[in-house]
Amino acid sequence: MKGAEPLFIKGTRTGCLLLHGAGGGTAWDLKEFANALHMKTGMTVWLPTLKGFGTKPEDLYTITFADWIADARKGVKRLQQECDHIFVVGHSIGGLLALIIASEHKEIDAIVTWAAPIGLQNRLLPLLPILSRIPILRRVIPERVPSPASEELKEQGWVGYDWIPSSIGFAVLDGLKQLKKSLSKVTCPTFLIQGSIDEEVSNDSASKIYERIGANVKNVWLVEGAGHPIMNEREHKEELFARTIAFLENIQADTDTKAADFSRLQSMSERSGQ
Repeated sequence: MKGAEPLFIKGTRTGCLLLHGAGGGTAWDLKEFANALHMKTGMTVWLPTLKGFGTKPEDLYTITFADWIADARKGVKRLQQECDHIFVVGHSIGGLLALIIASEHKEIDAIVTWAAPIGLQNRLLPLLPILSRIPILRRVIPERVPSPASEELKEQGWVGYDWIPSSIGFAVLDGLKQLKKSLSKVTCPTFLIQGSIDEEVSNDSASKIYERIGANVKNVWLVEGAGHPIMNEREHKEELFARTIAFLENIQADTDTKAADFSRLQSMSERSGQ
């Protein structure tokens, strides 16, 4: 799909991995932020397309959560070849992926999540494994779910699917299980952002994730009046971009200061030993 292609922007030795969601959108959803981040900070930016997206919705029928976490891990490895410091920003399932890979890769300096779920508004989703095994109940599950993209978003040139298969719910459920096991191992600075009227993830997702992660430096911002595609909402995205970038810049400045202090101490130690 034109506009859904991955985006790589070469910059400094500090890199940021961007991970889009799984509601039918594509890398297009984060390209405006990718360019804003690079323009403001000069960072290297890598925005991959998660497997099953940007092609045709039928490609999602066989997708598993393992495919998406593999894409996220590959993204970290790519930036490690280019950069000394790595940040991750993810939206929705991309935020969930950011949290999981942060629990695995201690070299990740900080993460920011936009609308990352620990639960969902759809109360039927947790019942999907049971309903799918009972023929008479299986009929209540639609094979296809319409894309949640609004007309306003489509007018902006949104690139994504008109529908996604309900079977994608199995991948999402698997991801939520893995997330809950991983949260205590997330120790890097973390900024959790969620809209107050998010229609997709549970209202308490950000606060519950905040309580369970092991990070000492962690912040939550509940954006009043914002929905799920917060980065595409005209009235909210400017402040969202600004606060996200400011958080990453503050972490980078702190990292640079610590590195300079260590270098000075090392130099003093070497001189005293001569």
